[in-house]
Amino acid sequence: MGVSAALFLAARGVTPILVERHTGISPRLRAKLFYPRTMEAYRAVGAADDIYAVERDRPRSEFAAVVESLSGAEIRRWRLPAADDYSAVSPCQGAMVRQGDAERVLRMRAAADGADLRFGHHFVAWEQTGQRVTARVLDDLGVPYTVEADYLLAADGSASSIREGLGIARSGDHALASSMELTFTADLRPLLDGRGLALAFAEQPGRPFISWTTGQDAGAVSVGYDPATTDPDTAFTPDRSQAIVSEALGLPTSRFRITGARPWRTAAWVADTYRAGRVFLLGDAAHVCPPVGGFGANTGIQDAWNLTTKLVSVLRGDAGERLLDRYEAERRPVAELTVRQAAARSAGARELSAGHGQLLSEAAVAVGYRYPVPVPDPVTPRAEAPLPPADEPERWRGEPGTRLPHLPLAEGTDAGSSTLDLVRGGRHALLIGPQGRTWAQTAQRLDPGHALLDTVVVTPQTLAPGASFAERCGISEDGAILVRPDGVVSWRSTHLTDAPRAALEAALRQAMQR
Repeated sequence: MGVSAALFLAARGVTPILVERHTGISPRLRAKLFYPRTMEAYRAVGAADDIYAVERDRPRSEFAAVVESLSGAEIRRWRLPAADDYSAVSPCQGAMVRQGDAERVLRMRAAADGADLRFGHHFVAWEQTGQRVTARVLDDLGVPYTVEADYLLAADGSASSIREGLGIARSGDHALASSMELTFTADLRPLLDGRGLALAFAEQPGRPFISWTTGQDAGAVSVGYDPATTDPDTAFTPDRSQAIVSEALGLPTSRFRITGARPWRTAAWVADTYRAGRVFLLGDAAHVCPPVGGFGANTGIQDAWNLTTKLVSVLRGDAGERLLDRYEAERRPVAELTVRQAAARSAGARELSAGHGQLLSEAAVAVGYRYPVPVPDPVTPRAEAPLPPADEPERWRGEPGTRLPHLPLAEGTDAGSSTLDLVRGGRHALLIGPQGRTWAQTAQRLDPGHALLDTVVVTPQTLAPGASFAERCGISEDGAILVRPDGVVSWRSTHLTDAPRAALEAALRQAMQR
């Protein structure tokens, strides 16, 4: 999450300092699934194509399966939701890339954009005043030095020392389940060739979960156990560990080598607050959810996207400092929803399709969530039932708090290929129906230099044939919609009002918290 936040800031002209005690990329088999909304954020800062290029260089993997063993018969398989076709709702497809591979791309892009990346440096302590944060750091040779900054973004993991130092509690289940992760090296290519598998569950005692690197030359088998009756240090002897991996893979012990054993616990919790003065929590420091669904990394990256766009607006002087209060108000409810959904899947619904009982679809959870907004939407009748916190992405119609609907732009336009590309440079965008040019004139008078607001009249010629901007965004031909730098709708007006200047000024004040 830290390197994503660094990239998002650097790409918008803010120079962040990233302090990371590790010098290399973690070898752990972490996230593999990046949903389209995450890829949209990377696309906005020029990193998505590089990540897709990594994906194309790896064996295709878009399915999960329950197997007798990895070399045995498949009992059932299903397509991973991140691999679904999202072209109707996004300019981006999901990416099936190991987190470490994506991180290499993000480090390179962040450095190229001017981020100050300090790998091998150890964050020791910090303190804050009303105006600054001062941190004490050890460099890669152990020499201490001091860093002063406007804000501190704590992306230091689930055991966050910064969160603990602030005394911020966590609500939820801190030990949902326990597993032993047995890592190994092996040539899995003969077992996986042509199968398109990204992961597998073995129908064996302990329900082994099998994962592997994108190079298919190493992996891990995670098997559950009950900590109330099992001591992992004594239960998982070398001989038993060899037997578990051998049975899960369906390979003799001569075909693999165990490289490590690590007990870990699945948890489902959310920090009680995301901010303390000039310190903000994001990623695993703010929330942890079970791995089923692949939501964890995506939620953390969206924390970074949301927070950094606000920080850029504040640091540029476009927005008031109160805007930063909206970070927790928006992201914490999303985390609570996501953790609940992941926990429900972990409790036995990991292979169920969407629409069964309390489960939302993965697309609704990872792409179609809605932020709570502080002002009512004049378009949505108040008599209607409250809007849900998440829904299928294609059902949203530009309601404030939702992501701007994707519509393809006409070929050959220099604006990009999607309505999402009309929001750029860390500025807000006022998107106007084809008969609402008075809105554009009003915006020009309010922001003549386009320092914080881009204005686009979306005509039929702007869009690909058959697309209707006004209909898709729930407005009329002379209506307008205000979109934040992170692609989220903050306000809309069905029609041209009698007092457009007053309406737009009020919308901008609310959006900027000025």
